[in-house]
Parts: sequence; C-alpha cells; structure tokens
Amino acid sequence: MGMTNVFEASKEQKKLANLGREMMDYSQYHPVKGISEQDLRMLNNMSQVGNMLTTVGATFGATYKDFTVEDRKLIVDFINRIKNKQLTA
Repeated sequence: MGMTNVFEASKEQKKLANLGREMMDYSQYHPVKGISEQDLRMLNNMSQVGNMLTTVGATFGATYKDFTVEDRKLIVDFINRIKNKQLTA
C-alpha cells in the first residue's frame, strides 16, 4: 500500500475537475447566435459552475457547500444531457 500524497487531488476531485472542464468547453463553444436570454444565462452559469468544479479540493478552492441548489441542479442536468447526448441549450 502506497502513501497518500496530501498535495495530489483525489480521484473524485479529478472527476469533478474534468466535468467542470467539459461544462466550460460546452458553454464556450456553443453557438450563441439567435439563442434566448435564458439560454445565454444558462451557458454563463455553466461556465461559472464548471470553473468552480475545477477548484474543488485546491487550496482556497470551492468546497461542496459553495454550490447552491441551482448549481447542483445545473450539474445534474449537464450530466444527464451527456448521457443522453442531448447537448442543446
């Protein structure tokens, strides 16, 4: 059994960071021409929450309690869209 390095992110933290990067990439590269104000807001929120996910576990990074109910719903909705391949705003 190897020693745990306290400076390395856990597997769970790495999964959250990868999910966060996917959310940010999706919101960055999604075409915005002609989308509604509500969909644009969702893309902006997706980018912000994705960024938070990349910092979970880092010094001064986001903690689980920093995510609001709305943030968590956005994460779950994004995961469900990935599973169903329904990535439309």
